[in-house]
Amino acid sequence: MKVLDFRDRRYWRLVLTTGLPIMVQNLIFNSFSLVDNILVGGLGEVNIASVGVANKLSFIYMLFLFGINSGTNIFSAQYWGKRDLKGVRRVLGLSLGLGLTISLPFTLIGIFAPHHIIDIFSNDPEVIRLGASYLAIVALAFPINAISSSYGMQSRGVGRANVPLIASTIGFLLNAFLDYALIYGKFGFPNMGIEGAALATLLSKIVECSVLLGITYYNKYELAAKFSEFTGYSREFLKRFFRPVLPVIFNEMFWAVGVSSYTYFYGVLGTEALATVQILDVVNSIFISAFMGLGHAVGAVIGNLIGAGEEDVARIYAKRSALVSASFGFFMSFVLILVGPSFLGFFSINEATRRLCELTIIVYAIYMIPKVTNHLMIVGVLRGGGDTIFSALIDVGAPWLIGIPMAYLGVRVLEWPVYLVMALINLEELTKACVGIGRLLSGKWLHNLVKDSDSAVDVA
Repeated sequence: MKVLDFRDRRYWRLVLTTGLPIMVQNLIFNSFSLVDNILVGGLGEVNIASVGVANKLSFIYMLFLFGINSGTNIFSAQYWGKRDLKGVRRVLGLSLGLGLTISLPFTLIGIFAPHHIIDIFSNDPEVIRLGASYLAIVALAFPINAISSSYGMQSRGVGRANVPLIASTIGFLLNAFLDYALIYGKFGFPNMGIEGAALATLLSKIVECSVLLGITYYNKYELAAKFSEFTGYSREFLKRFFRPVLPVIFNEMFWAVGVSSYTYFYGVLGTEALATVQILDVVNSIFISAFMGLGHAVGAVIGNLIGAGEEDVARIYAKRSALVSASFGFFMSFVLILVGPSFLGFFSINEATRRLCELTIIVYAIYMIPKVTNHLMIVGVLRGGGDTIFSALIDVGAPWLIGIPMAYLGVRVLEWPVYLVMALINLEELTKACVGIGRLLSGKWLHNLVKDSDSAVDVA
């Protein structure tokens, strides 16, 4: 078997069977944000900036959840590769417990101290007022997100990626309807403005979670576990579990804080810069949704292969996936330049902000290849192979050692506009890509975490 054998049907079957539902779900999730921002965008730049700043707490929290569930999915995928259902369900229980525990402080901060969070990123009084009212409502959805994320991510590890896809689709459609109805007071609903967008998000998340659990337990799928199957962990199992998972959690935590600090520097540049970043983050996410799905799919496939003892195949598929990701990234960078500006017509922004957005699109396109390559390497290959400590070092080190100093240089020293500051910050992506590819070629990333694990004896 060769790396460049792209006619390998098994490779495409494994990646696409797992990846297509994830790709579509990511597209729906990012469309969720796009619809929110388009409808809120009709209220003006201040409202766009308010939602963007308020969502920074949600962003950090969701990355906490992603770290927990991405880490636990390493075990789910490898346990499922050896068809150990008990191991899969015990891992699900741990991810649920960790996610719900983490949700508590975030929910309390969002409800009772939203102004303090918004004040970190903006000194515009109206942005602070609107952002705080939005955050206080959205924070109520955090515990619900913990449940949805656990079941959704672990569903991918056992080959049920279509279940979270169905739930996300229903949630997206409901959110789009409620957004329009509650923001502008349509169909007999009250005109709530930005708070309507927050309420629409909360209600749609409740429905999405209900659908996800309903499908799983009604059909008695692999994750339809009883509460008793979530308990009874031995010390040996917990040690085996947390050794690779904790680096992923801390990885996402410190990465999220580092990347969120960029918003502080954008805020120094003014509300127009904040609105530009918020709009382009949403537009760019639509274009990289497929590659995010590829990363998750490769992680699940590699984990399954390692668990099944096919380590040589896992190494070949990892290298092949890196080439596929870079090729499509190159193609999509041109698509972003050609199509990206057309999205700006959906937002009620002035000419200066529009021009900033158009220039920022070019910056995003230039860095498309390293961005998608890094996602595949870190989330797919390194985590799928259990190489979580190394992936954490490069993923966290890049923003703190390169991105933040570059942000300070661009804003405080050079006083450059937002698109040039963003170009400086993204030098961290180039660094991560070079280091990640070196790790891939070395072959040191592959670790079989469940080879000597027997779920029948790992219970206290």
